[in-house]
Amino acid sequence: MIYLHFKLNFSIFTNILKENIMKKVFSIGILLFILASLSFQSCTPEDTQGPKVYVLDPAGDVLHGADKDTTLLLWSKYKDPGVFVEDNSTKSSDIIVTNDSANVFPANKEGYLRSTRGTLDEFAKLTYTAKDLAGNVGYNERPFRIANVSEAYIGAYTISRKAMHVKDTTYTSSITADSRVAGRLRFNKVYAHKWDNKSTYFKVNADLFSPELSPSVFDERYGYIGKKNDPSTAYYSNMTYTPAMNEIYNYTYLKIDAQHYEDALNNKVYISGVADINDIPLSRIEFLGESRTITKIVLELNVTKNGQVDRVTETYIPR
Repeated sequence: MIYLHFKLNFSIFTNILKENIMKKVFSIGILLFILASLSFQSCTPEDTQGPKVYVLDPAGDVLHGADKDTTLLLWSKYKDPGVFVEDNSTKSSDIIVTNDSANVFPANKEGYLRSTRGTLDEFAKLTYTAKDLAGNVGYNERPFRIANVSEAYIGAYTISRKAMHVKDTTYTSSITADSRVAGRLRFNKVYAHKWDNKSTYFKVNADLFSPELSPSVFDERYGYIGKKNDPSTAYYSNMTYTPAMNEIYNYTYLKIDAQHYEDALNNKVYISGVADINDIPLSRIEFLGESRTITKIVLELNVTKNGQVDRVTETYIPR
């Protein structure tokens, strides 16, 4: 009996010893794991790399270089295709992306682009900023400009003038696109002549017009290029720049409403376009055959100076 009792006690002692050893081994294992983790973390380099930002097109494809250039239309709404972002340590979904559209886009409260901005040679820039969880920042830009569809006719011209009461002459000037009214052109040197021994000329606005397409009333945003039955909606609504520019060549007449001028000596001048009996403007744009090559732009005007009406024809030939 004594032997058996010793044998049982020895067995219990062995089991207890094994359990203690296993507990110690487990504790040491946990300790080693913690130390290894701390060591790994201390060896991991600090994240100092900002996210990469890729500019997208409306189809979701990445754009590079000049392909990022975006031309928007005056009095349209800009729909941003956005960007794709990635980072070396932060998930794309956790990266915060912002842009400065509120500062660079001249939009009204409804989101319409209310004035032109940028040029063919000097685009403005929309900047995207992306920030990762470590606070690192990455950037990319979308060059853009806001264009008036009337720019199809802008450029330098040689002008030949015939008139009843001032000398016929030839000079050079330019036609530019208005910055606020879609479809409007500005003729920068009309009826140039000497008046009281001083050189005088006038800047005249002309609105593109089509007897078949234009509404009968003028719209402050779209001039006469609104839809026939909806003057407050441009024909190019839902169009991008290229198809809109293709359509503007259908507007080959120029509506020139009466414009008033007065100089420091109180000399008053009124300039208005001339129309036929059907109220179709005589001022027009002419092309080479069926092409879109401009051969000339003709202004048919009545210029009233201090009560005297002068019938004037100015012919603009591209330089």
